[in-house]
Amino acid sequence: MKSVRNMQSYKRPYQRYCLGWAALACATATAATAQEAAPGPATAPPVVVEGKRASLMTAQQIKRDQLAIVDSVVADAIQALPDFSVTDALQRVTGVQIARDRGEGANVAIRGLTQTETTLNGREVFTAGTGRNLDFADVPAEMVAGIDVYKSASAEQIEGGLGGTIDLRTRRPFDFAGRQLAGTARLVHGALAGHTQPQWSVLASERWRGAGGEFGALLNLVHQRRAWREDQNSFGAPVLRGDLVPGRQVAVPSNTGESASTGRRERDAASAMLQWRPAPGAELYAEGRYEQFFTRQDTYQITLGIAPAFVPGSVSLFDGSSDVSRVSWLGAPASILSFARDTVDRNRALAVGGSWQSGALRLKADLSHSAGHNALYFAGPTLTGRTATLRTDLTGAQPSVTLPGNELLDPGQLQVAGIAYRTRPYDGKLNALQFDASYGLDGWLESLSAGVRLGRRDAGNAPGLVFGDTPVPAGLALAAAPSLAAAYPFSSFFPDGGQGPSNYLVGDLAQARDAAALRRLAGLTAPLPAAGGALGVWRIREQTDAAYVQARFNGGTLPLEGNAGVRLVRTREAVQGMQSLPSSGAIAPIGVDHAYHDYLPSLNLRYRLAPDLILRGAAAKSVTRPNFDQLSPSLTLVPNSNTPSANTGTAGNPALQAIRANNVDFALERYLGPAASATLTVFHKRVDGFIGAASQPESHDGAVYQVTRPYNSTRAVIKGAELGYQQMYDFLPGWLGGLGAQANYTFVDSATPSSLLGADTPLPNLSRHSANLVGMYERGPWSARLAYNWRDKFLSSINSTIGLGVLPVYTDGYGWLDASVGYKLSSGLTLSIEGGNLLRTVRRANFSSATRPQSLWTNDRQLSVTAQFRL
Repeated sequence: MKSVRNMQSYKRPYQRYCLGWAALACATATAATAQEAAPGPATAPPVVVEGKRASLMTAQQIKRDQLAIVDSVVADAIQALPDFSVTDALQRVTGVQIARDRGEGANVAIRGLTQTETTLNGREVFTAGTGRNLDFADVPAEMVAGIDVYKSASAEQIEGGLGGTIDLRTRRPFDFAGRQLAGTARLVHGALAGHTQPQWSVLASERWRGAGGEFGALLNLVHQRRAWREDQNSFGAPVLRGDLVPGRQVAVPSNTGESASTGRRERDAASAMLQWRPAPGAELYAEGRYEQFFTRQDTYQITLGIAPAFVPGSVSLFDGSSDVSRVSWLGAPASILSFARDTVDRNRALAVGGSWQSGALRLKADLSHSAGHNALYFAGPTLTGRTATLRTDLTGAQPSVTLPGNELLDPGQLQVAGIAYRTRPYDGKLNALQFDASYGLDGWLESLSAGVRLGRRDAGNAPGLVFGDTPVPAGLALAAAPSLAAAYPFSSFFPDGGQGPSNYLVGDLAQARDAAALRRLAGLTAPLPAAGGALGVWRIREQTDAAYVQARFNGGTLPLEGNAGVRLVRTREAVQGMQSLPSSGAIAPIGVDHAYHDYLPSLNLRYRLAPDLILRGAAAKSVTRPNFDQLSPSLTLVPNSNTPSANTGTAGNPALQAIRANNVDFALERYLGPAASATLTVFHKRVDGFIGAASQPESHDGAVYQVTRPYNSTRAVIKGAELGYQQMYDFLPGWLGGLGAQANYTFVDSATPSSLLGADTPLPNLSRHSANLVGMYERGPWSARLAYNWRDKFLSSINSTIGLGVLPVYTDGYGWLDASVGYKLSSGLTLSIEGGNLLRTVRRANFSSATRPQSLWTNDRQLSVTAQFRL
C-alpha cells in the first residue's frame, strides 16, 4: 500500500515547497524595507512587456536579432488565449505539431520529430520516464515569460535536439524596473464533465539598492484545477468472415469498445529567484522551481465482441466495398472494465550561478541540480457477461451501438472476472556544471566563445511495473458481490451525434484507490505485490562531457553576419539490469558500460538583402540519445524444451548508438513593421539511426535464442517548408485599426523504410500539412483572439491482420478552435471570457479506409472567466 499512500499525499511536497519560498520572499521583502532606499534605475532595460500588441513586437524582435532560425512567443500572447500548459501555447508556433490528451496538448514535435532538447533558462530539464525530455504539459502557461523554438543549432547550445531546441524562459526580478505584483484568477467549466474548477496565479517581484549593490527577489506561484471528460469509440482490427454474406468474404470489426473517462487535472508550480549585482559587470543568482502535475481518471469501458451467430438479414455492406456497415449479433460476449488511473509528475530544480564582464571578456558559470518522479496507479474490477442482441450501425457520421435487452443490468447474468492492480514509478536526477567564456574582438572576427559542460544523469524504474492483476477463481457471480457494481454514471455516451449503450452495470470505483479493500470485496485475501518482476527493472547512469568553440563574424563590407563552431561530446552510459538463466532457473545481474563521441559542427548565416529583408542559411549536425528503456540490458529468455530452435528472448540494447541528423535550413524574412512580418523557411534533414526492433540469434546460457532487441537501422529524410505572417492593421480607419492577424503553414514530407509494408512510409504521428490562423483585435479597452489550429491526417500505427495483411492506421485531419474576449476595466485590471475546443472536435482514426473505423474521440468544451491584475 506504500505506492497508494504516496499517490494520495501528493500535495504535501508542494505545500512544503511553497511555504519555504513564501518565507524566503517575506524575509527578502522585510530586508528591502529595512534598507529604506528607493529602487534605483535599472541597469538594463526590462524585457517583460505589457499588452498583447507589445508581445508581438517582442517576439518578432527576438526572431529578427537571432543569428539562428528561431520562433518565439511571449507571456502576454500566451495568456491571450485559454492555454493551460506550455504545450497548448506551442501548438501555434510555426513548424510545431502536438497531439491531444484529455482535451489538452501533448507530445510536442518540431517538424515531425519528437526528439527535441528541452531547456529552461538555457538549462537542461526533463520529466522522469523512459524518455529524456520535459513533458511540457507539466508546466503551467502562467509560469513562463516566453518560449523560444530554435530550428537551427549553434555550438553553444546543449546537444540532444534532433528536431530542435525549445527553451522556456521564466521571469527574473531584474526584468522589471521595480516592484511588480501581478496575477490571475479563473473559473473553468467543462461542459461535458459538468464541473467548474478554480485556477489562480500570482507573481511578486521586488528590486532595490543597498550598500552591497543591487538586489532582486521574485516569487511565482500557480495552481490549476480542471474537470475533464473524454469519450472514445473504438473498433478492433477487421477480420474476414465468410458466413455473413453468401458466397463472399467480408470484413467486420473484431470488436466494439466504448469508454467514458472523467476526472480532474491539477497543476501546482512554484518558482523563485534571487539576483544580486554587487558591481557593474558582475551578477550572481540563485533560483528554484517545483512543478507537480496530477491527473485523476475514472474510466468505464465496455468491449463487445463478435459472435458466431447473427440475425439473418441484418448484414449490410458499404457501397462498393466488402466492409460490413450494419450487423446484429446474437450472444456477443461483453467485458466491462472499470478502473481508476492516476498519474503524477513531480519536477524540482535548484541552480546557482553568475556572470562577470570586464572590457571585452565575459565569463559565466552555472551549477544546477534537477530531480523528477513519475508514478502510475491503476486498479479496478472486470465484469463479464453475454448480450442477447448487439446492433452495430457504422453508416452515420457517428457509429451507433445499441443493446436492445437489459441482460447486462442483471447482476445474476454477470460475473466478476478479476481485479486489476498496477503501479509503476520512474525516477531521475541530473547534476550539471557549465562554464562559458567569450572575448570581443575588432574587425571581421567579432568574438570568440568557448565553454565546457559536465552532466551526470541517473534514471531508473525500481521497483518496476508492479503487476497485481488477479483473476477471481472460477468466476464470481456479481449477485454474490453486489457492492462491486454500480449503474453506468452518465446520461449519454458520445453526445455529439453518436449512440452508445448505457444499459449496463459498471464496476464501482468508490474503493478503487484502496486496492486491498477492493480485492477484499471480491473475496481475494492474498497480499498485494510490493515489487515488479526483476527482469523489468533497470538503472542507468549517464555521463556527458562537452566542450565547444564558436566564432562570431561579419562580412566586412558585405551586410553579412554569422557564427560557426563545433561541439565535442563524450557520452558514457553504465546500464544495469537482470538476466534470466534458464539452465538453473536463476536470475543474475547484468551490467554494461558503453561510450561514444560526437562532433557537432554548426554554421548560421544572416545576410541583409535590404534593411527589412533578411536571408538566412544554417547547417548543423544534431544528435539525440536513445531512450532509457531501450538501453536496458535486462534479458528475458524463454526456452522451448520440445523445439530448441524455437527458443526466444527479449532485451534492450545498451550498445545502441545515438540518432544523428544532418540539417540544412534557408529562410527569407521580410519585416513590414514593428509587429508585422512575412517569412518563408525551407529545410532538409537526413536522419540516420532511427531505432527499430529486430530479432537475431544469440548464444546465452549454453543455448541459442532468437532474441528481439532494438537496433539502429532505419533512416529517414524529412524536408519541407514553413510560411509565417503577422500584422496589426493600424492603417485601417476607425475601429478597423484594431484588427490584426497571425497565420502560419507548415509542409513536411518524410520517408522512412517500413519492414511491415516493405516500402517507405511517413514518420508516425506527423501530418504532412498543418496550419494556424489567429484573428486579433486590440482597440481601447477591448481585446480579442480567435485561434484555429489544424493538422492534416497522419499515420498513427501499422497493424498486421490475418487474411487482410498489413493495415496502416491513419488519424483524419482535424481542427481545434479557441477564443477569448477581454475588457480592461482599469490600467491594472482586465476581465476576460475564454473558450477552448469551441467546436468540440471529434477526432477519427481508421484502418486505411473510412469504411473501417478504428477510433473516435470527443472532449470537453472548456469555458472560463478570467480576471488579470497588475499592480
